[in-house]
Amino acid sequence: MSKQVEINPGDNILISRSDKLGDLILALPFVETIKARYPDCQVDVLTSLYASPILENNPSIDRIVRVQNDQLLIDKLYKKDLLYRIRQGNYKIVVALYPERQISRLFYKAEIPTRIGTSGRFHSMFFNIHLFHSRKANKKHEYEYNLDFLQFFKYGETVYTPKVYLVEKEIRNAKRILSNVGINDKFVVLHPGTRGSAEQWPIDSFLNLYQELDKSGLKVVISGSEWEGAKIVEVANQKRIKIRDISGDTDLRTLAAVLSLATVVVANSTGPLHLSAAVGTRVVGLYPVRKVMAPRRWGPVGKYHKVIQPPLPFCQCPEGRCKCMESIDVDNVFEQVIDTFNLTTA
Repeated sequence: MSKQVEINPGDNILISRSDKLGDLILALPFVETIKARYPDCQVDVLTSLYASPILENNPSIDRIVRVQNDQLLIDKLYKKDLLYRIRQGNYKIVVALYPERQISRLFYKAEIPTRIGTSGRFHSMFFNIHLFHSRKANKKHEYEYNLDFLQFFKYGETVYTPKVYLVEKEIRNAKRILSNVGINDKFVVLHPGTRGSAEQWPIDSFLNLYQELDKSGLKVVISGSEWEGAKIVEVANQKRIKIRDISGDTDLRTLAAVLSLATVVVANSTGPLHLSAAVGTRVVGLYPVRKVMAPRRWGPVGKYHKVIQPPLPFCQCPEGRCKCMESIDVDNVFEQVIDTFNLTTA
């Protein structure tokens, strides 16, 4: 049994998860649990500038400490400024859910009294309390690995489901964007992009799915970044497929609002899939058979979501050149989307 850390009312707690969007979303159950158990403490979250908007309006988070990860490696003045901001937080405890080397060192230099992180890395030396677990075996979900850190805190209410909190203005903006492409009723979102974080179902397959869903009478819209949208539109034009495309029209929070209005979202194993689930929308997730990307660890959290993988026992493709996703059948995905759509609207 791990020793419980001493926390008093009024203490400041910092939780760090500075990697990608999906990782931050899956850290939210831990963040909200800490606030629920220590409501009289200030709970701040340190995270990447890109992913940080999804924390806004969360009643469990008192302050967001935003970090530009690329600047930590090249800009000494930026690192010095971040150290100053951390010191100004007057934190008694920091929990590094997935420690980054540069930031872990700053926690040490800021002289935060209680520094909790995982063992087994060189920069584990910067923590004075260590969690002994390994995520490499992928034996449970990522949010459960994050909740492992609760062994150092008092027992109490536990939050298990990530949630992103939207405001009415964001919903109105999303409705306006959707109306501009003829969406005013129930619809399906296809989000083909991954930002390089996961294996990708081919764009051709997404466009074939778009056609099949459109023929069935469903309204479909494509979402993604501006760069992703340009590539999709290029392929769609080559195939002479007319699509409803809002790629590049949304910032992260407006995208979250669009996803919250959708009936079903189809996406690869990436941040927008977890964002969809966190705003209450059912998803059909497309996952490779690589163990490191397994749904057991990275699947959508919540009920009634569906996961589809290639019909293969394992992947033998070279890293970064996986062809297995091409074997996911469009008709299978179509059937799962229709089933999920009908279940949601029943």
